[in-house]
Amino acid sequence: MPNLKPYADQVSDAIARLNGMRTLRCPAPGCTVRIRYRAVTPDEAGRLAALAHDHTRHGNRK
Repeated sequence: MPNLKPYADQVSDAIARLNGMRTLRCPAPGCTVRIRYRAVTPDEAGRLAALAHDHTRHGNRK
């Protein structure tokens, strides 16, 4: 059976874009962190992007 999760994520992101939201995802394989935002300052958008892309800040902690 094919994995439909990536397709569902793409559809969800497209719907969010239609509602004026941006979606940031962690690039680490298997990480499910997704940050969505709308109407933030450029500084805040940069901070959110840094958080989403730095897996050590939100990855599994043991």
